[in-house]
Amino acid sequence: MAFLRRVYVVFLGFLGLLISIGFRSVFSMIMVHVVKSNQGEKEGLFGKCNVNGTARDLSVTYSVPDTQFFQSAYFFGSFLMQLPGGYLATRFSPRRVCGLSILISSVLMIVLPFPIQYTQNPAPVFIIRFLQGLVEGWSVPAMNGVISAWAPKSEKSRMVTFVYAGAYLSPALAMVLTGVSACWVSWNASLFLYGGLGVIWSFAWVCTIYDTPTLHPGLHRSETDVFSKEGANVSKGSQSVAQRIPWSKILRSLPVWAIIFGSFCRNWIFSMMITQVPQYFKDAFNKDIATIGFTAALPEVLMTIVTISGGVFIDKLIKHNLLSTSHGRKLAQCMGFGIEALCLIGLRFVETSEIALTLLSVGVGFSGLAISGYQVNPLDLAPQYVSILTGLSRLGTLGAILSTLVAGKLHQNNLQSWQNLFTIAGSIHLAGVLFYGIFASGERQPWAEPTETRPLLAPVDSVPEFSRDVLEEDVGDSKFSKSLFQPKRRRSILNDFDEDGNPSWFLNTI
Repeated sequence: MAFLRRVYVVFLGFLGLLISIGFRSVFSMIMVHVVKSNQGEKEGLFGKCNVNGTARDLSVTYSVPDTQFFQSAYFFGSFLMQLPGGYLATRFSPRRVCGLSILISSVLMIVLPFPIQYTQNPAPVFIIRFLQGLVEGWSVPAMNGVISAWAPKSEKSRMVTFVYAGAYLSPALAMVLTGVSACWVSWNASLFLYGGLGVIWSFAWVCTIYDTPTLHPGLHRSETDVFSKEGANVSKGSQSVAQRIPWSKILRSLPVWAIIFGSFCRNWIFSMMITQVPQYFKDAFNKDIATIGFTAALPEVLMTIVTISGGVFIDKLIKHNLLSTSHGRKLAQCMGFGIEALCLIGLRFVETSEIALTLLSVGVGFSGLAISGYQVNPLDLAPQYVSILTGLSRLGTLGAILSTLVAGKLHQNNLQSWQNLFTIAGSIHLAGVLFYGIFASGERQPWAEPTETRPLLAPVDSVPEFSRDVLEEDVGDSKFSKSLFQPKRRRSILNDFDEDGNPSWFLNTI
């Protein structure tokens, strides 16, 4: 069987989100580890984790509200750059935008331990977290831009959910690794580990991934046939697409707002899981760092399993005409968020760690179904503007900002304050179920109908007798000609035709 290049794209995308989203969880766990509780070392987190003395190798004067502001700085920076990130991914090469985003964030991750250890002033940590949020705001819209080009219509749900499974498995892996390394190696070991992995991944992504199948020189015949048969059309050039984005129609579209509100709800609880739930198990049940890592990881592992299986399940329902695309998206979203909302509200009445873990695992686990809803939806509504819609949907990061701010205000180091926080989160999710169920759509929107498109891959037998040599475009004195953002400029004539079947190597790059 021929190696499928789109499988490699999905695999590397999965690893990218596994690493980059892990940055958030690693930092959260480190803050739980180095910020002392009021109970003191003997009874609290530090007294129970003292292998090789690592529990006491760093102690900072930050307060719990300080750590919440560090998280808010990250999410605020990410919020500011979501829409610009979507535009950058549309205007330039989405592959390189994504790679550059994670590369810069990884370098900042490696730098982060130094201000934590050598300064007691929280300002440098705040600035680094804000900068990480800014650059990571590009990554998800750009990632969606690449996946959109590589996903055949019958595989959209499963490809997107496989990639985003990395984001939801990430907290589980990061919490376990950070908990173990903080006890057995050093408090900063996971910061250096994740930063280094991010740098390696960035170079692998930029050097081996192509923006579209058209640009890939080694695409196998069997995969070429798949894209020729059912691959989505793409626009003639990224510059052309960026110049004719129907902003007013997009912003007036209720299906688009359904995606944004779905993202808002998802970010609210996702922020809680990776930044606040470790603190919840410490405050409410007095768990140590290693136990917290394993406990908080379980819901994320279950969510990853449901995310992947849910994507395959929804694809099959739609492919076999058992559900329309719209009904399939609504089923996934409403079932996932509905079960999660009930479990979150149920935590209000829980006073034991075992039942709390069970409800969190069931609720967060089943929320993985929603990824086949709002997360895949931009590919349905407007394939050529998928990075823009993803950038807009990522404005839902506001939910993460508000979640951390509300937690900072209501947090009282006791069980009751956490019960109130979970009730608020559950109520917001119920509102998300209603809004998405009423206003969402799975059909291409009228404002997204392409005016100028060409096939992603043209049939080889329609190719005139041109040389097979690779041509290189002359970009002249363009100030972007040497920019890291520019897409690859080398391409084969064979698979590059306009809508009339004529060679279009002279057109602008995608």
